[in-house]
Amino acid sequence: MQRWIIGLLLVGVSGCRSGAAPAPAASESDAPSFEERVEAFFRAELHDAPQLAVDLGFHEMDGRLPDMSAEALGERVRRLRADLETFRTVDTEDSAQEYERQIVLNRVRSELFELEVLRAPYRNPMSYPSLPSLSEYISRDYAPEAQRSQAIVATCGGLPQLFKDARENLETPMPKTWIETALLQVRGLREFARTDIPNAFSELSAEQRQELETALTTCDGALGAYETYLEAQLPTATDDFRLGPERFVQMLAETEDLEIDLTRLEALGRADLERNLETLNEVAADMGLPVREAVETVMADKPAADRVLEVATAQAAEMRTFLDEARIVSVPSTDRAVVKESPPFMRWNSAFLSAAGPFEAKDLPSFYYISPPDPSWPEAVQRDYIPSRHDLLFVTIHEVWPGHFLHRLHGKASSSRIAKAFCTYAMAEGWAHYAEEMMLEQGVGSGDPKVHIGQLQNALLRNVRYLSAIGLHAKDMSLDESKQLFSTKGLQDEGNAQQQAVRGTFDPGYLNYTLGKLMIRKLHDDWKAQEGDDYSLQRFHDTFLSHQCAPIPVIREMMLGTRDGVL
Repeated sequence: MQRWIIGLLLVGVSGCRSGAAPAPAASESDAPSFEERVEAFFRAELHDAPQLAVDLGFHEMDGRLPDMSAEALGERVRRLRADLETFRTVDTEDSAQEYERQIVLNRVRSELFELEVLRAPYRNPMSYPSLPSLSEYISRDYAPEAQRSQAIVATCGGLPQLFKDARENLETPMPKTWIETALLQVRGLREFARTDIPNAFSELSAEQRQELETALTTCDGALGAYETYLEAQLPTATDDFRLGPERFVQMLAETEDLEIDLTRLEALGRADLERNLETLNEVAADMGLPVREAVETVMADKPAADRVLEVATAQAAEMRTFLDEARIVSVPSTDRAVVKESPPFMRWNSAFLSAAGPFEAKDLPSFYYISPPDPSWPEAVQRDYIPSRHDLLFVTIHEVWPGHFLHRLHGKASSSRIAKAFCTYAMAEGWAHYAEEMMLEQGVGSGDPKVHIGQLQNALLRNVRYLSAIGLHAKDMSLDESKQLFSTKGLQDEGNAQQQAVRGTFDPGYLNYTLGKLMIRKLHDDWKAQEGDDYSLQRFHDTFLSHQCAPIPVIREMMLGTRDGVL
């Protein structure tokens, strides 16, 4: 999973809480140019979400937090409504401008959906713990320790107001799974601030360290107050997390530029599930074993808990070599991703990529995070949670080579700032998931049926996410039914099945792994037919990735001249 973000450089700002948005550069004419309109939009975006600038590598925004007051959120909606009208009607001069216009429009519609339809700042308590960029200030050595420490001091100084806004904004009662996941985030952040941050600095003066310790006390107090508030909401918590069928379909139209009816959407997901289950039956037969026994054989081949990171590191190196030899996609950099254990506040999912921002001024490491099992689980559940070697191989393909990490490397090479900075869910996760099956087809595993089962485990997991998202949000599937589906069809252990079902209640977009994969595979087949004798797989991948993170229907139009037939 990739933490995809958006933003742009905003110069000359400092402090711990966003103030007035800077005015865009003056135009020499009464009518701003397309570039000036885009620049003004970027500046406003970063003003409203300064933590995104930090993730992207624009450290002028270090230490700032967004204004999450009801008044500021209302102003943000009004600004986005004006932006929507502007970019619907603005003239573009060439295909490059039109491409960027489509990306901006998608971003605006996505934000409005989150603010006006989902009403996330008013309904979802997870909206707030994700805003401080504390880990960015210690994970990468982008500046001297004193500068990064000051960013933490400034951030901590703004946390009491941020969580005060949260308590004033959030409407109760709230869904139980949302509260519980927000508590996981908050408790993880408190542990991170108490343990990881103080140990990350060794060169601070006594005065600087004292200032940091005082700020971290403020941070802990603000987080603790929010934790207490969330705990108080548990007795009245509800199961009211569903979007409903109309809003579920609207989500895809607004965030992915995809118009599709629910019946066809579900049919496509079920067909891919059945395709993968049929393949699993065939692979098990080749092994001379019943399906369950074949899967259990693969799942039993686990590294020791303390060697998971070592195994993943070796797999990443192996997949990088495979890409060089197979020549199925260009690798525009010699950068590598470092395998590390996930920070505590990120452990609501099993694996993540945290890539260095594409606009960082210096070369910095990226991290492939893998989450350990929850120590509160029974010992047997913790053992089951550790991935098998073959399952882990395709997680590594997804997160690193040629999944998210390679995608980000192509982004850094792009000449378009907006294409680097904006991404859609289906494009990001669809590419990484597409890469898993594509790599198997290109020879990873050399035909070993155990490796094939590892790929199918990952495919079936995403198939069940797809159907659970529809079931949980557009039908009447219960959390227990979702968990059971992950166990029976998704081949997940108890801990992962529970984790994935809970995620579905607050992340209906996690169907985009399979949905994006299906759109990319369809685009590949149609582009191959169009190219005829000129086709090559590497050229398809390089052309596709050159379009970065736009909605896949937009990329289809750029590559084929039409959006028709996207699925």
